[in-house]
Amino acid sequence: MTKKRISFVQPNFQQGPKEFNAYYLPYSVGVILSYALGHDHIKQQWEVDEIIWRREPVEDVALRLQHSDIVAFSAYVWNHRYNYKLARRIKELNPKVKILFGGPEPAITDPLLFEKEPFMDLVIKMEGEITFKRILEDFDTDDFSHIPGLLINTRPGLVDTGDCARIDTLDQIPSPYLTGIFDKMIAENPDVIWNATLETNRGCPYQCTFCDWGSLTYNKVKKFELTRVFHELEWIGEHCGFVTITDANFGMFIERDNMIVDKLIEVQKTWGKLSSFSMTWAKNQKNEVVGIVKKLIEESPNFGQGLTVSVQSMDHDVLENIKRRNLDQHKIDEIFALCDRNNIPVYTEVILGLPGETVATWKDAFWKIFRAGNHTGVNILQAQLLENAEMNLLQKRMWKIESVPVYDYMSGSYGDVDLSECVDVVVSTKDIPREMMLDTLVWNSFIQTFHINGLTTYISRYLAKAHGIDYSEFYDAFYEWIQQDQWFKEQFAETRSYFKNWTIDGRINHPKIGNIEVFGWNLVHRTTLYMQQQQKINHVFDIIDKFVRSSYNIDSNIMDQLLKFQRNYVIDYKDFTALPIKETFDYDFLGYLLDDLPLATQCHYRFDSVEDKTMSLDRFLESMYFGRKRNFGKTIITKTTPSNNHEVIHEHRELVAD
Repeated sequence: MTKKRISFVQPNFQQGPKEFNAYYLPYSVGVILSYALGHDHIKQQWEVDEIIWRREPVEDVALRLQHSDIVAFSAYVWNHRYNYKLARRIKELNPKVKILFGGPEPAITDPLLFEKEPFMDLVIKMEGEITFKRILEDFDTDDFSHIPGLLINTRPGLVDTGDCARIDTLDQIPSPYLTGIFDKMIAENPDVIWNATLETNRGCPYQCTFCDWGSLTYNKVKKFELTRVFHELEWIGEHCGFVTITDANFGMFIERDNMIVDKLIEVQKTWGKLSSFSMTWAKNQKNEVVGIVKKLIEESPNFGQGLTVSVQSMDHDVLENIKRRNLDQHKIDEIFALCDRNNIPVYTEVILGLPGETVATWKDAFWKIFRAGNHTGVNILQAQLLENAEMNLLQKRMWKIESVPVYDYMSGSYGDVDLSECVDVVVSTKDIPREMMLDTLVWNSFIQTFHINGLTTYISRYLAKAHGIDYSEFYDAFYEWIQQDQWFKEQFAETRSYFKNWTIDGRINHPKIGNIEVFGWNLVHRTTLYMQQQQKINHVFDIIDKFVRSSYNIDSNIMDQLLKFQRNYVIDYKDFTALPIKETFDYDFLGYLLDDLPLATQCHYRFDSVEDKTMSLDRFLESMYFGRKRNFGKTIITKTTPSNNHEVIHEHRELVAD
């Protein structure tokens, strides 16, 4: 019997600098395929032609896949335009090929979906394993109307077969790692550093309107058996360089997730290949979650990137608007304080353009975060409209949300205009019209450059604590002051121009900075990169010095040493090889700010970086751009005690995430 042939498409972009040659394994394809091939009758009737896991020229791929009976696409925001063009071309070459789509990107609520995308034959709406298996079983009949979980293109028209019941027990899905789905792919590409994605559970109990996670997984969280997860981690530790846990709320099952982290640390130590671990932490973080993060930092420095607290907004009304009811805002201070006491970096996300957010509430979010103790781990994102999220489907008209398809949202996606991936980015709302949004985006780059990227962090923290000068007061005044400088005036004007292009044409049209192709919201880091490239650090600190001395009546000796402390905190490429710097201060700035110790205490500090100090300027800029979450660009500060020509480094250090 001649087997029918199926191909899969889940292309991803290369991760990080090009020399890393790092890619994600196509996990979604893997679980769909492993479930289907786990049934003998499917295995006897079907064979896999090819799995497309990275972006290749469309015509080349289309010519190879046109002879398949089914081509199945896993569509995400980072690959959907590529997928659509490829699917369209395959259909042109061979109209008999069944084109199947799944994933979060197809607009499953749009009654005109097939009028807009006529090349699609079938779309799986939700969880895909059962529905996909049944399509393969009934392929010869060419009648799928009895299979739940499908949208069918009847040309003309659309048939919705209703919802498919979720898989009762997730372990009915064989592991794509343990069943060898990816073995051939890995063997044929020995130079690739693979990032494995891993589900330890599936589902999200929350209903945030800007997200489609909860709606697309039916809310209830189901778990994979723990022994299976352990075996998968062993396989990942042997074959991959990175691992990403894709649970919506890792840490919500605290005892179980602690055991998973223990296993992760074990396999990292056994194989020594895993250099990065990332996840989405549970939104209702508690002491136990902080404990997991502390364990990661202490046991495996590669994984110690800190705790993410995804607040999105700090305004109560905005949080109500987006149904963000899974994080008690009053507990954020406690979380930050707990992390501070345990030397755990904290990483916070905020999103501009949510329903009801104003310029005032937006800026106030930063003051609240800074007051709570998180200074350098704040990630600024721009709101986007996802196809199947409530904010796009129901709230858009109510809040007068305008969006633009942005074509340089993701790095590497816009070399070919026809294949540039796009995201519907919010550029205007009822409360923040377009011109005001542009002004706010420029302000974002300012606060990112000076406080979050570290140029004035300790100065503002000291003024807040010692003299009651609030962050809002300091940065409002400094923002006006800095624009008197011609270089910064030009930087802000150029930043606004780039963002204007972004919000009108959907492209920044930005030149490279070194080897870096700055894209999307990452434009907020542009000024920091240019300061390094154009050797403007000393110029910047001259401006800071003049502003602080002219604005505040502070003891001159304290100010001299505070400015020196702040300057040593920021890495300047031209002085990079001089690290470590050892300085003696009359004041214990860290002890005062972090532990309420007396300020007037002589203290020895060491300022250093763990990075290779022989790297080129271009590599230095790449490290700043891609390594922000490792805090690169700022020195590691430690207290020391000189003793008999030796240096004792105390355990206490300033740990931050960015």
